[in-house]
Amino acid sequence: MTDLTAVPNFDEVTIFIKERVEAMRVPASQWADLARLAIQGLPHDAHRLAELENRINAIRAELRRVVIAASEHFSEEQLNDLRKRVGMSKTAWRAAKSKRAVTIKHGFSLVIY
Repeated sequence: MTDLTAVPNFDEVTIFIKERVEAMRVPASQWADLARLAIQGLPHDAHRLAELENRINAIRAELRRVVIAASEHFSEEQLNDLRKRVGMSKTAWRAAKSKRAVTIKHGFSLVIY
């Protein structure tokens, strides 16, 4: 996805978002498991948690650009269809637009679908 200033192609945007959401599912699940341990004060792999946060945040940065462009260019009906096709709720869509990084403090509200 290079040019997001013009009206983007709906199918390309759908494919791109779907790929990024799918790429984030496994690391987000692994992150949630480790983050729960960290929050509970139980032993966990802090290095792996940091790796997962970096990976998720990189994917979210790519996703954020396209989600914002889609929100600006597509009608509400198109956005509803797009969210349905990629398997994202409205809450997950809003979370994808957020610039906050996934951390133990904010992560659980940002890695939802």
